[in-house]
Amino acid sequence: MPDITTFETLDSEIERVLGKPTVLEALWGGDTGGWHLLLYVYTVSGLLFFKRTTRHLLGEVVLPEGMEHGRLSVSLLAEEFGQKASEKYNLIFYFPSPKDADEDCPAWTERHLAITCADCSKLIIPTDSPYLPKDICYHCHLTREENEKIKNDAPRDEGVHMYLYKDDEYEHIGYCTYFDSFPIAPFVDEKVKNLLTDKPINIVKLDKQDIIELKSKLENVLGQKLNRYEKPVIDERKKRFIVTHTLQYKGRDYELMRNFNHEHIEISNFIHSIETAEKAIAEDYVYKIFFNNGITYRDDIFLRFIHYVCEGRTNIVDITNRYANVLTVTEVSKTLKRLEDLTCVSICEDQVNITQLGKCLI
Repeated sequence: MPDITTFETLDSEIERVLGKPTVLEALWGGDTGGWHLLLYVYTVSGLLFFKRTTRHLLGEVVLPEGMEHGRLSVSLLAEEFGQKASEKYNLIFYFPSPKDADEDCPAWTERHLAITCADCSKLIIPTDSPYLPKDICYHCHLTREENEKIKNDAPRDEGVHMYLYKDDEYEHIGYCTYFDSFPIAPFVDEKVKNLLTDKPINIVKLDKQDIIELKSKLENVLGQKLNRYEKPVIDERKKRFIVTHTLQYKGRDYELMRNFNHEHIEISNFIHSIETAEKAIAEDYVYKIFFNNGITYRDDIFLRFIHYVCEGRTNIVDITNRYANVLTVTEVSKTLKRLEDLTCVSICEDQVNITQLGKCLI
């Protein structure tokens, strides 16, 4: 299946198929590798009683090198191709879900089986799941759930971010829903938990001596695990399901399975944790660990909107308009005041800026 990066590539694929092109179809497909936007063309051949419609897979829409990546960009590229194909071949361009990746949209020949999503109006094949609503697409279902959490100001008392810190600069190490999930947690758990308070946000720092002790403990446990290390022997029938990688530790290479082998996964995590500790010690970093103990879904979504959508700076009017269908003006003001009190944002007149603390929590 070719990558379709230009209209010329698409045009060449259309020219290969037999019959008159009548419909160009763009549908999403998903697997463990992510989402793919696939193009199909329907052609008509024969006459009268011998007239036949055939569907041909043309390829996957792929962004050319240097173009900004993202589903929206892929969608825009597909729409551009569709417009050009419509002009050249006088065909119908059918793209039922240009805004969201969605596998529940019908093919061109299945439109009679579809309904219109009550929220976004796109065509969908109704789900047969007893746990999902029948009248909306899955994306809109998730949006409704998220909006409900925002509206109710539901607590989000989870989420731990870990950083290397030096000279007011932060380097992200990792995120876990709970601290116990970090590989280093068992070795610093007592110290960390003794420093936690009932404040909405807790910041725990591990200094150089803490990191030296941590590194020593990690090395001891890793040494025991490497003494039991066995190189993976993978059955030929399972090769396509198993991913391996090679890491070097103390001058020796270790081939490790990324899945289906808990011991290998732990060895990999310990090697990476030791490398991080070595960097911290050599370059005078400390660890800073940020705990969310009182951040709500509304707080979190506001911070993400300011940081990621507005690039760290916006105004109260834009935030109010963004959540106009979910929150009142009073609720927006109340949330911003809470975030300001937590020093997650700074507010000057109408301007809202995310602070370093706010960035570290998301």
